[in-house]
Amino acid sequence: MTCDDGETRPIIRIGVVASSGQAIHADFLVDLGADRTVLDQVLLSQLQLPHQSPPPGLTFQGVGGASPFVVVATVLELPRDDGGIARASGQFAAFTDPRATDLSILGRDVLNHFDILVSRRLNQVVLLAGNHRYAILTDGPAG
Repeated sequence: MTCDDGETRPIIRIGVVASSGQAIHADFLVDLGADRTVLDQVLLSQLQLPHQSPPPGLTFQGVGGASPFVVVATVLELPRDDGGIARASGQFAAFTDPRATDLSILGRDVLNHFDILVSRRLNQVVLLAGNHRYAILTDGPAG
């Protein structure tokens, strides 16, 4: 996805189950450097989920420093190529400061369950799980 600053980033659209039981779809930055998945403040507000304070001593530290957050229990719904939905349920952090990030972040707590392919040329982000495999093919001699 091309972001407001003109940069193209690896982003996928994920459903996040709200307090109503319905999924709200939001863009998530695929971030292999992030230890945890974190919802942005706008999504947190839309979900209307009960939240709890983080455990004492736990902070979310990024390039911009530490940011305040809460913890919510929800389900992430990732689209599958067969039209189904892969679900990841758990407790996820959610920023309470709208300046913390413009996008929700899909971190390694979820991404470690997949092989991840990011193709800038094809403009694709692919998460592979289960019996899916990939092969790297060339159109001709390397050189």
